[in-house]
Amino acid sequence: MKGLGLFRFFAKKKALHNMGNENLIFVSDMQIKMGTFVNIQCLAASKDLAEECIARAFLHIDRLEQVFSRHDGSSLLSVLNMQGLLCDYPAEFKTVLEHALSIENRTAGAFNPSVLAVLEYLEKNSLVNAKDLQERFALIIKNPVDFADNKIRLKQSGSIVTLDAIAKGYIVDFVANFFEEKGIRNYLINAGGDIRVNGMKSFEKGNEKTWKIAIEDPYKQKNYPAVFSLMRGAVATSGNYEKNFGEKGSHIILPAIQERIGQKECFPQGTAEHVSPFVKSVSVIAPEAMQADAYATALSCMPVDAAVEYVNKHARLACMIIAEDDSKHYSDNWKLR
Repeated sequence: MKGLGLFRFFAKKKALHNMGNENLIFVSDMQIKMGTFVNIQCLAASKDLAEECIARAFLHIDRLEQVFSRHDGSSLLSVLNMQGLLCDYPAEFKTVLEHALSIENRTAGAFNPSVLAVLEYLEKNSLVNAKDLQERFALIIKNPVDFADNKIRLKQSGSIVTLDAIAKGYIVDFVANFFEEKGIRNYLINAGGDIRVNGMKSFEKGNEKTWKIAIEDPYKQKNYPAVFSLMRGAVATSGNYEKNFGEKGSHIILPAIQERIGQKECFPQGTAEHVSPFVKSVSVIAPEAMQADAYATALSCMPVDAAVEYVNKHARLACMIIAEDDSKHYSDNWKLR
C-alpha cells in the first residue's frame, strides 16, 4: 500500500501502565533562543531529573547557536562567510552543511544554502534595484561549499551561505537525542514551529494524552488548518506569511528565479517577486526535525503538484500544502500518519 512506510514509522503504540509510566513527572519550560520561543516539555522519573535535563538542553542550544547563527558575527558560520575558509570546526558543523547540500541535490536546487546574498540584500533595502538584485542572484550557485583536506571552503568568491532552514531542525534533533541518552523517552521540543516529539504527554490512568500538534494558520487567526496527535517524529512549517522585511518580505527565496531576473514583471513597483507564487505554507512530517525543516523550505519553492508528487515518492515524508488560493493539498502519507 502506498505510503505505508510513514504509517508504520508514526504508528501509535498503546501506553504501558504496568511499566510505571503513570508515575512520571511532567515538566515544561520556555525560553527565547535562536530568535524565537523554544518550548521543551518532558516526562521523567523525577522533577529534579527533568529540570536538570531541560536546563542542560538550553545550554546545548546556546552552544549550537554560536555555531550556526548568521546573525552573530562571531559564529562559525559567519567566520566561514567572512573568510571563505574554515580549517578548524566541530563535526556537527560539517554534518549540517553536508545534509544541506544533500537535500539541495535531492530537490534539484529548490533548497539552496547560498541564497543568503539575496536575503541580506532584501533585508537591508526597502527599494530594490533590479541590477543590484541580479548581481546577488548570480551568487546563488550549485553546491556552494567544498570539503577537501579537512577544510571547508566556499566555492565562489562573494557567495555566502545560510543554514537558517536546516540548523534549527538539527538543534531540535540534538536535544531529542540528548533526552534519549538520559533515559527520557517522552518529550516535545518546539523551536518556533520546528517540532520533535516522542512518547506521550501523560500516562495518568484515565487521562492519557498524546502530544497535540497544531499547524500554524497563515492568517494568524487561530483557525488551524490541521490539528493532530503525534507520538514519534517531527513537524515543520514554512510559509511566505512570515514577513521578515517589507510587504513581501518572506524569508523564502526562490533560487531558480535568477533565470527570470531580466523580466520587468519581476519587479512591480520596485519590489522583487522573490517569494513563491504557488504556496502560502508547507508543513512536512518527517522522522527528524532537520529533514522536516529543510524539506518544508524546499517544497515551498516548488509548484504545488510537483511538491506533492515529490513527497509521494519518499515514503517517510508527508506534507500538507496551503496554496496561494487557500486550497489544501495533501501527500498520500499525510492521511496515514
